[in-house]
Amino acid sequence: LAKEMVEYMQIDRTNWMELILREFPAFSNQWHLHLESWNPIIPRPIALDIAQFAEFTLKAIETGSDTELDRLAVTIELMLVEGDPVINYAFRTMFLEQIANRSHQAGFPIDRFTSKLQSQTDHYWRAANIRHSVDATIHH
Repeated sequence: LAKEMVEYMQIDRTNWMELILREFPAFSNQWHLHLESWNPIIPRPIALDIAQFAEFTLKAIETGSDTELDRLAVTIELMLVEGDPVINYAFRTMFLEQIANRSHQAGFPIDRFTSKLQSQTDHYWRAANIRHSVDATIHH
């Protein structure tokens, strides 16, 4: 990733997608369709944009290359570490929650994703996953 860019500029609502599109050119078609479907007069909530990238991520977890998953892990970590409070919150909650929701479906290869997570992402992933899994053993 463009580490030199991050040193001079915090990741925020104005530039986070630029970083995503640079790292994941395969996402650009889905992104442009998302933008075209939105009424430009109405402000677009960041949650909808995050949901689009989460959908792309879910497909990558299922069918993407190891290299793409490595880039995802680095990118998500960057959003959590270098993101402003809005980006950090959006990735911590909305993004990881959307992945966690799908991770419990039978046959979903979530280990392909979780095996690559870096420290901050792993921390927040565990928190999101705890909210989504019911472990009966903790009640005994």
